[in-house]
Amino acid sequence: MIEPEYFRGRRVLVTGGGGFLGGAVCAALRASGAEVIAPRRSEADLTEQAAVRALVAQARPQVIIHLAAACGGIAANQARPAEFLVDNALMGLLLVDAARRAGVGRFVLISTTCAYPQDAPMPLREETLWHGPPNAITGPYGMAKRLLHEAIVQCHHQYGFDGITLIPTNLYGPGDHFDDATAHVIPALIKRFVEAAAAGAAEVVCWGTGEATRDFLYVADAARGILLATARHADPQPVNLASGVETPMRALAAAIAEATGFGGAIRWDATRPEGQPRRVLDTRRAASFGFTATTSLADGLRATVAWAQQRR
Repeated sequence: MIEPEYFRGRRVLVTGGGGFLGGAVCAALRASGAEVIAPRRSEADLTEQAAVRALVAQARPQVIIHLAAACGGIAANQARPAEFLVDNALMGLLLVDAARRAGVGRFVLISTTCAYPQDAPMPLREETLWHGPPNAITGPYGMAKRLLHEAIVQCHHQYGFDGITLIPTNLYGPGDHFDDATAHVIPALIKRFVEAAAAGAAEVVCWGTGEATRDFLYVADAARGILLATARHADPQPVNLASGVETPMRALAAAIAEATGFGGAIRWDATRPEGQPRRVLDTRRAASFGFTATTSLADGLRATVAWAQQRR
């Protein structure tokens, strides 16, 4: 349990509660004694002001954790940039406004590393968020979240609104999406290595050089960080939620091979894209409210692989 004295009996509205991170957050909230309201998308259109105000009025939450988002992979971002910008901006602004008007005691915005400038120096530090444009492909989604960062800050300044913003890094863990259309790097690699091990394949081919790096956070750690911030943090400025560990793709693939029992070769196809060369987040602000990642990548991968294998 996390801060049970804060969450016990408290009504918490979670948007996006049916998603990967949302499910982990709802489970952590319930374990800490909270009363969780997590409406399905079909039950409330968060891009419609009347629906948002009605939801908040009916739920009467003391806390709102906003996880719902219109997002997707590279193809979806290229095909629907205006939709991702407008819908994410609308959802966040309408929820912030409804929460402020209803006197909700605490609002937690879950943002994205897509809000960071494409050329930001590493490790990514929160004060650099406005130091340049985001990546061209995911920029509309990232800019919508930047707008919401500013809405939290300005509503705090003008109205005393109690809102915070958290920026999670790449998440993974049980419950992640393993289908080819939506899988991120860890579930995609796990699926590839599990299938190769089962087939007795001689090798697995991975994209890129293997030198690109990422910062990975186990989903249960992310949920714990969100609850800690909700209970303890008061500054409206954005805060990274990450492990702070820079992991090369080559090391990630080797760890997944070990976790899946794949004994063949790993070959890197440098003609394939590997995305941004480096990504790791500064974690000092999160340390101020007591958050550090506690699940090692090896342990998290073992748990994720076990979950995935049970569902084959």
